[in-house]
Amino acid sequence: MVTKVFLDTNIIMDLFDGDRISHKASLKLVKEFLENKATLYVNSDTLATSFYLLRSLKKVTLEESLYALRETTKICDVISIELNDIDKALSLCEDKNTPYKDYEDAMQYICAKKIGADIIVTNDKKFVSKDIKIVTSV
Repeated sequence: MVTKVFLDTNIIMDLFDGDRISHKASLKLVKEFLENKATLYVNSDTLATSFYLLRSLKKVTLEESLYALRETTKICDVISIELNDIDKALSLCEDKNTPYKDYEDAMQYICAKKIGADIIVTNDKKFVSKDIKIVTSV
């Protein structure tokens, strides 16, 4: 049974941007997890990144952006990123023998590991996870 679900930033963006291709699929999947009493997680960077993307790329109002963040914190537990987590993500990216080349994805993975996630939900086809199952909404 899946109890701990880590959501990548692209899934949060899907939830609040109805123009995204995977908007409906991500909404449906997140609702299913909530109905099945799974605990959803995001890291603190996801909130900042989502706010930035909604305001600068999507051009939504300040109120709409704040609403999206507030709703995210209602359905997700937020994982703080500590210096130790940054060091781990950087080390993954610096290691020439691993496939981790995207710092943001490495940080998402480290945070998912930190809380013992059962799965990581992402629509990023290049996302790397050594030992946590990856699920997409599409």
